[in-house]
Amino acid sequence: MKKSLKIFSLIALGIFLIGVVNAAGYCCEKTIGNNPAWCQYRSLQTDCNPAFQKTSAFCEATSYCKTGTCVNQQEGTCIPSTKSVCTENGGFWSEKSKGELLQCKNGCCLIGNSASFTTQVSCGRMSDVYGVEVNFQPNINTELSCLANANPSVKGACVFTENYVRNCKLITKKECNDKTKSTAFSGVEFKEGFLCSAPELETICSKSENTKCGEDDKVYFVDTCENLANVYDYSKVNDENYWTKIQEPTCTTTNDAGNKDSASCGNCDYFLGSMCKQKKIGDTTDSGGFLCKDLDCKDYRGLYSNSTTRMATATNYPKHGESWCVTDERSGGTAFFSPGSTSFVLTCYDGEVNKPSECDATNKEVCKETVLNEETGFRTANCKSNVAGSCIIQNNSADCLNEDILDCQWITGTNWNGYYYSTDGYLKNSRDSSTPDGICVPKYQSGSTSSCLAASATCQVKMKKWWLNGLVNKANEKWECDKSKPSSNCSCLDDYDNSSIYVWENSMNNVCTLMGDCGIKKNYIGEFGYPTKLTIITEGTAK
Repeated sequence: MKKSLKIFSLIALGIFLIGVVNAAGYCCEKTIGNNPAWCQYRSLQTDCNPAFQKTSAFCEATSYCKTGTCVNQQEGTCIPSTKSVCTENGGFWSEKSKGELLQCKNGCCLIGNSASFTTQVSCGRMSDVYGVEVNFQPNINTELSCLANANPSVKGACVFTENYVRNCKLITKKECNDKTKSTAFSGVEFKEGFLCSAPELETICSKSENTKCGEDDKVYFVDTCENLANVYDYSKVNDENYWTKIQEPTCTTTNDAGNKDSASCGNCDYFLGSMCKQKKIGDTTDSGGFLCKDLDCKDYRGLYSNSTTRMATATNYPKHGESWCVTDERSGGTAFFSPGSTSFVLTCYDGEVNKPSECDATNKEVCKETVLNEETGFRTANCKSNVAGSCIIQNNSADCLNEDILDCQWITGTNWNGYYYSTDGYLKNSRDSSTPDGICVPKYQSGSTSSCLAASATCQVKMKKWWLNGLVNKANEKWECDKSKPSSNCSCLDDYDNSSIYVWENSMNNVCTLMGDCGIKKNYIGEFGYPTKLTIITEGTAK
């Protein structure tokens, strides 16, 4: 009886095994039709997509339909999946479970001021989405400890015990958390928004009347541990609440933007013209050694205009960020561009006038100013090209004074006693309707040779010879200008009317000195240049 039962059991088991191996249908890696599916068991082979694998077996027994973990970097997911489905969707498939893969284990994803307890794959996905760098901390393995790392840049009181003393530092949460890694500190605790001088923290730090500059260029109270407290406000020097938590400043000075030079308020504003600086002789503060220093250059008393004689005063001084033009002081202020002098740019910055920046020794570049604010007179200056080479050929004031194209000035004839200096280099003492009423000369005199050549003037004087007492010999020979002819240009001579000296020379020199580093004028060391050229042409004789 027992033998027959064993035989029957063996026969039944054999039938079961044969049924597993020899399935009646097929495992399709992917089916066909309008809604194809992955790893489906079908009775007909024609239900399987011919482009994919198929096997006459149950899907659980195939390698291509075996379930593992699909790591999808683009989606930021780790999900159970078959290999076929995973690779088809651009994922990386592993036969390991999610818990066995490092990139699929939860950790702390720090992104900006936020923290999220998630996988490394998901953390990387957030970096791509937000376009920022992330910091994944796999060693933080609980959500509570992860969230404690959020807002790492927020400031507060970091309380700790060091050498048996309960100390405190006003630092960021991250900096405080880093202290927990050191064996030198114990009992590290971060109190967001609190000051180290807060009485309830029971640290060795307390309030004081000392001040110093913060990173934002405001003046701050400091406690006895040299930690920053709130912005300096002398009215709250003994206010316990003001020494407990971080607060926005409320102090201000009436009609004083940026609290410039305020003795009681340290709420500086760089954009309004003030910043924290150590006080100097003459500065006043109710407490501490720092104040919101006025960034204007109030103490400057040098040249403060394109005029070489105008100086800054107690009420008219350079403003912070303002720049202006000056000339070489060696010229003595007698001319805007004396030979050998040049122009410079000066700038008022953070209350100090910087070292002059020279434009060009030959004035190919000159300092030019632009008034940005007509009401305040605020100016900016830069070294720019001196466009004056074609001034002399302009024959009307409109073209000459076109500042968009040229750097020229129009001088009327009265500047050289009414005589017309033509572009062909000759003196004209008469005018007609076609004669310009002035001459176009450079606004900024160049140091080049070509500009002086253009300014050279020649006066042709016609002379007649006569003999003293009618004796025709060399000893009695005399020459004089032929005043009977207007074209003789007798006015070019020094004594043509027995009263004026160097009339023509001085008149022409007015033009010549405006053309460049030439003519009769002092250079920057005080020496005069050479006189103009006088050419005398003899014509005819008289007895």
